[in-house]
Amino acid sequence: MRKIIVAVLAMAILPGIAWAQEPSNQELYQMIQQMERKYDAAIKETDRALAEARAEAAKAKEEAAKAKAELARLKAEPRPAAAALQAEATPLIKAPETTPGFKASAEVLYMRPSRANLDFAIKDPDNDSYPEGTVSEIEPDYQLGGRFGLGYDLGSGTEIGVQFTGLKSHDSESATASSSGSLWGLWLHADASIDDQNVDTAKARYDFEHYAIDLNARQNLDIGRHLGLSLEGGLRYASMNQDFDIVYRQNTTEVAINSENHFSGWGPRLGLGLDWRVGYGFNVFSSVAGSVLMGDFDLSYHDQDGTTTRVNMKQGIHNRIIPVVEMKLGVGYAQRLKNGWTIGANAGYEWQNWFNMVTTHHFSDDVDPQIMDSDTTDVSLDGFFFEGFIHF
Repeated sequence: MRKIIVAVLAMAILPGIAWAQEPSNQELYQMIQQMERKYDAAIKETDRALAEARAEAAKAKEEAAKAKAELARLKAEPRPAAAALQAEATPLIKAPETTPGFKASAEVLYMRPSRANLDFAIKDPDNDSYPEGTVSEIEPDYQLGGRFGLGYDLGSGTEIGVQFTGLKSHDSESATASSSGSLWGLWLHADASIDDQNVDTAKARYDFEHYAIDLNARQNLDIGRHLGLSLEGGLRYASMNQDFDIVYRQNTTEVAINSENHFSGWGPRLGLGLDWRVGYGFNVFSSVAGSVLMGDFDLSYHDQDGTTTRVNMKQGIHNRIIPVVEMKLGVGYAQRLKNGWTIGANAGYEWQNWFNMVTTHHFSDDVDPQIMDSDTTDVSLDGFFFEGFIHF
């Protein structure tokens, strides 16, 4: 094939050569050999270039396959740096993912009320005309109460609900004059038939009754993995009735005093809670809440001296503002069941203070029996609670 190509080329150029100068046979043979060598060199150069091109193409194809495989691996398993960047982009505070459903709770309360102006006598060790000694007063004891709640989880940590609280307390105390001393009656009227320092016996009783209904909405938030924050707001209706009764006796004479302090009102309530999830279903929680109630007081004061009514007074106070502060601290446990329900329990300590909740009156002047002192004081509630709850 190569010789044919060379011969064709020779025939193409021979006329030109012949026109210029007729070569000899030896010169023609040398020219043909020279053309063969140039052709062979061109063929070798072309083959070498094709081989290099094929090698580079194969290498490029191999590298492309490796890059494609690496890209697929990175998509399937993100690199740690990418995961770190994704973690940094996650917000610190976010709403939790919760399942919509109903919630119910029941609490046992073991609490007591505390207030001033529950003193009723002084135990004097002697019979002089100066009051001294130990003050006898009622110190309310702990009583059982209850709190019940029903709510609905809207999802994303948002809840709405209603809660009812009830607590009653009945406490009494008595005092008796010693054989060498005297007993002073602190609530006796100046015109009473019993001398205020010659009382034989004194008995007092304090009845406390409290109810509250809370309508609230709550938003729960997660702060990282182990902390939770709750924001609560709503309305509260509350009533608090207090009766303080005293009976003084001297021989056969009896003086009975009754003081009543009844309140009912409503207003806004706000709360803030913090929850620390320690692990294995356990948590430590605390909360603080406050409300401002506007309501009415019904006050009465009755002094029955034997068959004589010394005082029979009633008073209504309207639109009084009552601030309330509440605090809780406790521990809890929750367990999620296979059917998706959650059950748990909380236990802890609770304290409340109801400001300006008590208004009392005293007739305190022996010269002018119409002079009356008024005193306003707070009511505190403190004690323990145990709660069981279910989310379904």
